[in-house]
Amino acid sequence: MKHFAELAVIALVTAALSTGCGEGSAEEVSVIDTVEELPAVPDSVAGWIDWAEESGEGLWEDDSHRFILEESIVYGGQEIPPFFNVDGLCFKGDTMFVSDPADQSLAAVSLTTGEQIWKIGEEGEGPGRFNGISEIAAGSSRIAVCNMGNNRITLLDFSGELFAEIAMQCPFDVIWHGDSLYALSLAESKPLSIYTAEGELLSSCGDLPEELSYISYANKHLHGVISPDGNVLVISRFVGGIWEIDPATGSTELLADLVFPQGEMVNDLASGSFTILSRDIFIGPDGMVNVILPVFTENGGSLGDGGELLQKTAIHRYNWDGEYLDSWVMDGIVGVMLIHNEHLFSADRYADGTVICSEVISRNEEIAPNTNLI
Repeated sequence: MKHFAELAVIALVTAALSTGCGEGSAEEVSVIDTVEELPAVPDSVAGWIDWAEESGEGLWEDDSHRFILEESIVYGGQEIPPFFNVDGLCFKGDTMFVSDPADQSLAAVSLTTGEQIWKIGEEGEGPGRFNGISEIAAGSSRIAVCNMGNNRITLLDFSGELFAEIAMQCPFDVIWHGDSLYALSLAESKPLSIYTAEGELLSSCGDLPEELSYISYANKHLHGVISPDGNVLVISRFVGGIWEIDPATGSTELLADLVFPQGEMVNDLASGSFTILSRDIFIGPDGMVNVILPVFTENGGSLGDGGELLQKTAIHRYNWDGEYLDSWVMDGIVGVMLIHNEHLFSADRYADGTVICSEVISRNEEIAPNTNLI
């Protein structure tokens, strides 16, 4: 029996902190306004919120840019789900595609009914099989799948049939730009490779920091999005920065430094979670650049110290010029976020086989009585 639940939970997500929290503000999600002034507090969302509530003025003079996430549909999650562990998401019309590393498969699910349309793939090295299935992207005629362990990108049609396979050393991410496929890897020390929809290589370009090459096989090493002017914005899980690659010229520039709250040094050991592990980059509900931050613990200690995970996810928000705007927090240890048809789709890293669809509502619309704002 499929799980396709209608929920009535409303979560308020703010995109800036207004001056002086008024009555009831404790129920609202706080926001960090400036990174540079962060004190050396334990690396936890709780520490961020404490700082934000004491920081005085917010970035914005009003709260017109705020929005509400209304969780409306949960896909998957039944005893025999179409997917067990969500790694990558993409969409084509009213169909959602999910890559699942648990059984090395790709599932197509109807957004209308929640039912599985098809599911393909299994672990292996042969044609159409996966070893380290990861990020996926849907173009006008193809689905591109990162097949990391097999050192290739697998191209499928929308019925799940194998079309072609592109040899590439450890592809990390794939993005369609019109009929061109952009792939991020560290093959030949060029992070961006551009292919036709048929899999023909057109060019490779870009230049990222040398230290990234030493960890070239790490999962989700590089992630990217397309900017409004057609450039590719790239982050790494291991080096704090957003780089912009111009496919037309091949030039690369550091667009923004990713700065995180830092833990304290005790006996030459860092106290607090690792802070430079950016988890993903996506275009947020406001059309801005959003970067998902790493896992946090309740007490600010590292996971190795036995700290319990804080069931919150913090997201940095930047404009397309790389200027830090603010940060926001949502419930769950979310590892995947994507906007489709003005809805935010998210998947919790530690929840089995579920994708949550949330309607994005303007902050200025009337909120229903007795709504639980968190």
